[in-house]
Amino acid sequence: MSKNPIIAINQAKIFNRPESYEIMMKVGPKVCITTANHPGFLGFEQLIQTGIHPMAGRYGGGSIDMRETLNPIAMYQYTVWKDVHSHEEMHHDNFDTIYELCGSCLDMVIEGPWEVYYEIIKSDLPPIMGITDVPTILGDAFAKQQPVPKVALAEQRAITVGDHWVMKGHEQGFEEGVIKTLEWLKASVPGMIGWMILKQTGASAIGSFQLDPEGMLKATLGANPPKYNTNYGSKIPTQPPIPAQTPAQYLIHMEWESPAHAHTGLGYVMVDYDLRQIHNNGVLQHLDKGPYYMFFAPMMEQGMWRKKLMF
Repeated sequence: MSKNPIIAINQAKIFNRPESYEIMMKVGPKVCITTANHPGFLGFEQLIQTGIHPMAGRYGGGSIDMRETLNPIAMYQYTVWKDVHSHEEMHHDNFDTIYELCGSCLDMVIEGPWEVYYEIIKSDLPPIMGITDVPTILGDAFAKQQPVPKVALAEQRAITVGDHWVMKGHEQGFEEGVIKTLEWLKASVPGMIGWMILKQTGASAIGSFQLDPEGMLKATLGANPPKYNTNYGSKIPTQPPIPAQTPAQYLIHMEWESPAHAHTGLGYVMVDYDLRQIHNNGVLQHLDKGPYYMFFAPMMEQGMWRKKLMF
């Protein structure tokens, strides 16, 4: 495991209706404020699904804009941590508060939450900034005679998350192939801002609301919080208590100028001959399942953690 931060992604499917968005905007900030009580918390990104990539008809029932038609929709809450113990300790120390806040959201939940840990294999994500920051960033690059940097505008990007399940023993080949693919896309395709490769290392029982039997029975919309306990006991874990899935799961996180740019850009793996060979031999031939790309829009974020990555 590298010295980079780890990411816990709380994944849920929610009822796509106006009331759900009201709950998210009301409860989400309170959860983030509570989470920031722990010194190991480094930042977050809350993403809401807007559609999928139809992959030229492989998933022909979907489209890049399904905000009005897709139900349920996925909500991915990235929280970034110094290590697994920091995340688990936060849940332990703030259990009653988190339980009450998350319990008040259950009316919109259709599936989940499932809070999964990911190691950052490699990242090429620029810092998040506002439009008024751009002239300074560009000016600094010109003054230092550096290439013009990519710009990731706060809450104004399209994010694609691709689910890949990799064959046993093929992990190294997959990682090498996907890095080549992503580097090609960023260098050659309009609107590609940056990318990150995540490998699942397990899941958090307490973050997934997987309490012990008595706690599960008391999970009634946050009323009367039970004791902190899971089927793995009450000790604060230092490693993911729920083991990593097999086949190994990788998420390919990409950021784009717009959904249209993402739609066209991902299509290059099918229509550009050179890239197709890289992707076919370096990615597709290593898969048990996938790729499947969901489109997201950022709702709330604190992206200072990007500056802490060391690659």
